[in-house]
Amino acid sequence: MPCNQNCNQGRNCNCNRASDRAVVIIATLMLIAIIAFGWGVFKLIKGNTGLPCAVEVQFKDSKATYIGQSV
Repeated sequence: MPCNQNCNQGRNCNCNRASDRAVVIIATLMLIAIIAFGWGVFKLIKGNTGLPCAVEVQFKDSKATYIGQSV
């Protein structure tokens, strides 16, 4: 960003760059937040499948085995 102070013929204006740094920091934090949110949604939808398992159930006159995945 340009210096808004009135400088005379090459003198050092000592422009305040705090606003520039704030924009960079906020943009970086927003990028990190967007990446973290996207990763969380991905893990919620795709990445949290359970392990294969089998459950055997005994009835009065028969036996059944249910095959699936843990939660």
